[in-house]
Amino acid sequence: MTSSSPSPVHKIEEYSPNLWLTPKVDLRFDLDPHLTVVRADYDVQLNSNSPGPLFLHGENLEFLSLRLNGAIVDPSEFEIQELGILIYHPPSSKFQLTIENRICPSKNSSLEGLYQSGSMLCTQNEPEGFRKIVYAIDRPDNMMQFVVTISGDPSLFPVMLSNGNLVYEKILSDGKKEVKWEDPFPKPSYLFALVAGELVETIDSFQTKSGRNVTLKIFVEKGNEKKVSFAFESLKKAMKWDEDTFGLEYDLDLFMIVAVEDFNMGAMENKGLNLFNAKLVLADKKSATDETFESILAVIGHEYFHNWTGNRVTLRNWFNLTLKEGLTVFRDQWFTEDMTDPAVKRIKDILFLKEHQFPEDQGPMSHPIVPKSYTEMNNFYTVTVYEKGAEVIRLVSEILGRETFKKGLMDYLTRYDGQGVTFEEFISSMEAAFGKPISNIRNWYHRSGTPKLQVKETYDPKSNEWEFTIKDSSQKDLPLVFVNSYACFDSNGTLLTEGKRIQEGHEDQIRMKAIDPSGNKPIVSFFRGLSSPILLETKLEKEEIRVLAENEPDGVSRFFNFQNLIFLWMEESIRSGKSEDLTRLLETLGSGFKKDWDKTYFSFYLTFPSLNQISEQLQCFDFLKMETLRKEAIRNIATKFTKEFQILYEENRKTIPIQTKEEIGKRRLKNTALYYLLHDPSHRFEGLAVAQQREAKHMSEEISALRYLIEIGSKEKENGISLFYDRWKEDALVLDVWFAAQVGTGENRFEELEILETHPKFFIKNPNKVRALYFSFARNPLSFHSKSGKGYQIIAERIKQLNVINPQIAAGLAKLFSSVSKQNGDLPRIAKRELEDIQNLPNLSKDLGEVVGKIINSF
Repeated sequence: MTSSSPSPVHKIEEYSPNLWLTPKVDLRFDLDPHLTVVRADYDVQLNSNSPGPLFLHGENLEFLSLRLNGAIVDPSEFEIQELGILIYHPPSSKFQLTIENRICPSKNSSLEGLYQSGSMLCTQNEPEGFRKIVYAIDRPDNMMQFVVTISGDPSLFPVMLSNGNLVYEKILSDGKKEVKWEDPFPKPSYLFALVAGELVETIDSFQTKSGRNVTLKIFVEKGNEKKVSFAFESLKKAMKWDEDTFGLEYDLDLFMIVAVEDFNMGAMENKGLNLFNAKLVLADKKSATDETFESILAVIGHEYFHNWTGNRVTLRNWFNLTLKEGLTVFRDQWFTEDMTDPAVKRIKDILFLKEHQFPEDQGPMSHPIVPKSYTEMNNFYTVTVYEKGAEVIRLVSEILGRETFKKGLMDYLTRYDGQGVTFEEFISSMEAAFGKPISNIRNWYHRSGTPKLQVKETYDPKSNEWEFTIKDSSQKDLPLVFVNSYACFDSNGTLLTEGKRIQEGHEDQIRMKAIDPSGNKPIVSFFRGLSSPILLETKLEKEEIRVLAENEPDGVSRFFNFQNLIFLWMEESIRSGKSEDLTRLLETLGSGFKKDWDKTYFSFYLTFPSLNQISEQLQCFDFLKMETLRKEAIRNIATKFTKEFQILYEENRKTIPIQTKEEIGKRRLKNTALYYLLHDPSHRFEGLAVAQQREAKHMSEEISALRYLIEIGSKEKENGISLFYDRWKEDALVLDVWFAAQVGTGENRFEELEILETHPKFFIKNPNKVRALYFSFARNPLSFHSKSGKGYQIIAERIKQLNVINPQIAAGLAKLFSSVSKQNGDLPRIAKRELEDIQNLPNLSKDLGEVVGKIINSF
């Protein structure tokens, strides 16, 4: 697709069921990396009272032949178009259609459809990759039963996999290997998968509650066999959790995962054959951080949970992507909370929401959870669809209660099994379980932007009551429903009362007795744990925030109140142009050392907000000024609590490299203490970081030490960088964190980026390497938003390269320009010029064109 060919805009109001369906397909693949022949035999049936032309989607395919009921079709009876084939007059309401085409997997750098990754061929079909494999009705509402036959050279493809159950495998008379797979469950084409290549099979098993034995297999490239044990453990935990929590058993006798080095996404839930980015499968204590282990747990859970919420019940159309993704993100969050620490997991999710989704809601890429239109569906795999969608599902669960929510989900899955539906069917099932409508819940799916709620206070001396009015400031927008979990405290931090309110519409009033006859106001903590995905403006004084930061029994709210104390100090300092008094903040932080808090939780509480977090919270984009203040505060904390951090470091210095809550907490607390010690003005603790990197028995300890040395500009950083590379140069996934560490923080990392992109271990065609280097640089505000504009120029040039190689990754990188219109000085003008150059590319992909166009229009 070129810029001279206008891309169609898909609008939600224009959706209608397809005129034709293909309920069954027999696929045959004759595999060759350079020339694969694909044949599809479809059962076709009319899906309307009136017959009409049949259109089959197809892109970048070499057409070979077309048959109807076995007979070759005359070329005058069909038309090969840019986006598919149009058959003018299908023969009847039911018939057989056979179509053949050729593709070249080795040249497919977009990593959509069938492509080559290392020694294997594999597929990625969500959302519209199947049409790049074979001509098809490539829509999520076209459910098909797949029978798949694969043949190829057994020396190249000793392993050949597809969805469902293996029917047979054999060697043919010409020496080729042939296998046949059959999936008994109908699915849309986006869930079809094929993998073939030189892979090592690892095996485990799981016994379901009903006593069935399910064989589990993870396929990896040779040399990675020893890195799958945690993935197996995570998969079995997810299977058991889904049984225990929802009563959902796995429905096949075989579940397979393949680790793929070149993969655009995190993972893909193809029925019975999940394809994963290798970084989310492969892990051991030496090469993976604690964060990586938790990501593997969550993503393996997520893709497995899709078996029901996404596969057995799928989408009617792509506008409803959040139906499966938002719902399944909520399920994987719930699962991870149960497997780890609920408060810490919730803190992580809220931090991610605030740093990534809230800015998307306020920027040029803002859209409702159910978008009204799209040009390229790849661009709507967004944090709004996923994370905000999950928050709305969480909201539903808070209104109903978890037990009623479980009943509603089971009703939904039972009623719509084997169908493609919309979010409306899901909400209706929840309301049926609840026994009444959920007021305004549907508006969450249609209203874009983050709701901003304001709290106003008035005192009535006659009744000695305070009235808190909570108002949605966007009165003109669709009214919503909110869950407000709250608690009241006195000035000493004693809990007086707590409760939960359901706010239906733009306004709510809560009346509370004053804490004494003189009318002193209780300190109220509203929307505890972010019980609704909102921005909240309150009238809390600094001292009231401090009371909550020290005394809130809810760990999530306590954490964010301390963050608010930091933000308030930063805001006051920026306004005054000087560093304000840190005494009260230091006192609050100091009180934490006296508490018996969980180690992981305390490490989060101690962590100073990042520059990106501060800028988004304050909507201030003078990054150099903010970084100066931030570093000053960190140095003050380091100086004030040097002894305490030394004690924390020594108490947690000796860790065991295993994934238990205690050891994870020790590593994280140790690393947090080290970070502050390295900001001591005397520089006397740098030897600790050097020794930690050299002696580390777990990657969380090793990479943290290196990152800190780089961030503070230590004289030891170059030795640390060389040491890390020499130790890990043969491990591609570990080198990703090495690339990222060198450009992810600090000013003017231009030279580092340009040197690293010429490194022999950097490959621009590999999405993980691109994310590690270019995305990390673009998320470093001190370098990307450099006043010289050089950061914009560098990333714009790389986007132009990626437009030809991998349009999906190019569009994702371009989204990081979303905040440039907010920057100071000449930066918006420079950014707009760079984006307009991209927009004028003669071969601009529709993925990139849609994103760049929206950002330019925001200036």
